[in-house]
Amino acid sequence: MKRKLVLFGVIGLIVLLLLIRIFSGAGKKKAETAAAAKPAVPVEVIIARDTSMIYQLSTIGTLRANESVAIVSEISKKVVSVYLKEGSFVSKGQLLFKLDDAEILARINKLVIDEKLAQTNESRQKAQLAKGGISQEQYDETLNHLNTIRAEIEILMVDLSKTEIRAPFAGKIGLRNVSEGALVSPNMVLASLQDVSKIKIDFSIPERYADELHQGTAITFSTEYSNREFRALIEAVEPDVEKSTRTISLRAECENRDGSLVPGASVRVELNLRSIDKKLFIPTSALIPTIKGYDVYLMKSGKAVLQAVTTGIRNRQSVQITAGLSLDDTVVVTNLLRIKPDAPLKLVKLD
Repeated sequence: MKRKLVLFGVIGLIVLLLLIRIFSGAGKKKAETAAAAKPAVPVEVIIARDTSMIYQLSTIGTLRANESVAIVSEISKKVVSVYLKEGSFVSKGQLLFKLDDAEILARINKLVIDEKLAQTNESRQKAQLAKGGISQEQYDETLNHLNTIRAEIEILMVDLSKTEIRAPFAGKIGLRNVSEGALVSPNMVLASLQDVSKIKIDFSIPERYADELHQGTAITFSTEYSNREFRALIEAVEPDVEKSTRTISLRAECENRDGSLVPGASVRVELNLRSIDKKLFIPTSALIPTIKGYDVYLMKSGKAVLQAVTTGIRNRQSVQITAGLSLDDTVVVTNLLRIKPDAPLKLVKLD
């Protein structure tokens, strides 16, 4: 009886091992079949080579007029004449507005009469002083009265000049805000005047590029409303760093004789910081961001190999690889989201 039980146990164990082998072999064949059936991912690649490039920086700037001022009155008077034409060009010193000066002229005329009488008295007392007819104190009071009248006339002449509002520099007049008969005050803007023969470009760059740009450095910029590319030279660099943004402000200047550049418009500024020779660069599109930094996919023997890399400087199209790649490595640049490590790849384009 015991022998039969042992025999049945041995036979059962042999059968179990045979079944395990059969099923495991079928699963392996099924996996191999599935792997063989998995389609290759079509990709474009580049060969990593030493590259020379110009390191560029792009930022946003704002256009400013070469000179800009709000035309205001220094005194409260009524506008009696308007000589400007909106949107026209004016020359330096050209009369723009005339204010009522009747009261000032009347006061000047009164003081001129008083001055003549004071001048006569002063001359008479000066002769009397020479003969000892009056004291020095009496003569000094008369002379002081004459000088006071003359000082008051000078003050009124200054006020009279303020009734003529003239252009402080040559430029283009904007829209006027008052008409004849309006009562103006020192806080009221009558019109704007801008010198647009030259245009200034204000922009900022990160502080780490502080030693790259200096007065006289050339920049290029473009506007949203034109396809032209303009050239300007840096005119001034702010000596300190803006603490809230950690940036440095710069100002460039550009000729604008045709008036195509409009103050206040935003522009895209391009700066060529320096030329870099014989460094390893790849397209920025090949980078895969990770928690630790960046990875790239390499194509080796038709399969995808994930490789960690260390990046250096970059521009909008390329990034420098300082570690992780070697010359002649095949770097995948497309279909990165579809690729897994060891996935089969199909080469469709080589740059």
